[in-house]
Amino acid sequence: MISLWIIDRDALLCHDGAPFVLMLDQAPKGAISLGFGETHQAHYEPTAPLDPLPVTHALDAQIACDLGLIFPYGDGYDGKSVQNLRAVSFRELLNLFDQSTLHIISRAIMLVQWQNDHAYCSRCGTKTINHAQGEHAKVCPKCRHHAYPRVQPCIITAITRTHPQTGKPQILLALHHRHRTNGVYGLIAGFVEVGETLEMAAKREAFEEVGVRIDQLEYIHSQPWPYPSNLMAGFIARFQSGEIRVQAGEISDAKFFDLDDLPSIPKAGTIAHELIQHVIARHS
Repeated sequence: MISLWIIDRDALLCHDGAPFVLMLDQAPKGAISLGFGETHQAHYEPTAPLDPLPVTHALDAQIACDLGLIFPYGDGYDGKSVQNLRAVSFRELLNLFDQSTLHIISRAIMLVQWQNDHAYCSRCGTKTINHAQGEHAKVCPKCRHHAYPRVQPCIITAITRTHPQTGKPQILLALHHRHRTNGVYGLIAGFVEVGETLEMAAKREAFEEVGVRIDQLEYIHSQPWPYPSNLMAGFIARFQSGEIRVQAGEISDAKFFDLDDLPSIPKAGTIAHELIQHVIARHS
């Protein structure tokens, strides 16, 4: 017996607010094991210290429809024994589950996206097949190219300083263009470029996005983030020098805020929220 989640792009199919778990005698074609390690043909056995989860596999919603396991209906789906399945985005799930569960949900989303993105060989265009020994790899039967799931490293940094006049602790927050309507101020973040260390990327992004230089970087925590397959590495750093100058194509506004007078910040469950709370706790 296997149990699986159904993934619709960046969303998990849910019923009455809870993840919909489909129980089957065996894994259907296209189902991806959520196990860790080199082979994934056995049942789900996490190698990370995670709580037990009632799920072993993930399946793309379109494949589930093609197999007759679910059926499109209105803005959602119906199953054979349950109706009104709704696709709930990962961002909507952040406040509903603990970090261990969120990590597995993000893994499910990223593995399904990887499967969809590598249906054909990127070198010669031949339709790929699954790895014969059960590894998470899409193999080209013609040129033998192997496409494995790739993680894209990103940095996210809480930049702090002491106000030069009042002596109050402050944090630099930025209003990204995508948050102009909701007014949420977040942290400086970006992708690590080829040949960079995480620290180099953090310093570059701080200068590119808001025109400041930073030092005393301290690694705090990381978070998998399925947009599309990122691993966010979170830092706290000290403002060193510079005047805030926002990158026009990325940032609408940026400024240092007193820790006791913050604007709207990212929701709980995000690494941005965790880093901000970490800074606040240090100064409480």
